Amino acid sequence: MGKAIVKCIIETYARDQYVVEVPCEPDDVDEIIIDRAWKKLKEDEAALPYGNRTAEILKRIE
Repeated sequence: MGKAIVKCIIETYARDQYVVEVPCEPDDVDEIIIDRAWKKLKEDEAALPYGNRTAEILKRIE
């Protein structure tokens, strides 16, 4: 099992950015990896601000 590094961005006045590392399989589609990253970020942070949310996979490590 590999890992993926995902950058999660919440568009607020300050544009909050978070970098999350999540486990992934080589054949996982991007949407599944991004969903895992948001879920992990919600678990790690006490409260997340409101705003438009985007995410991108920076790197996959096998």
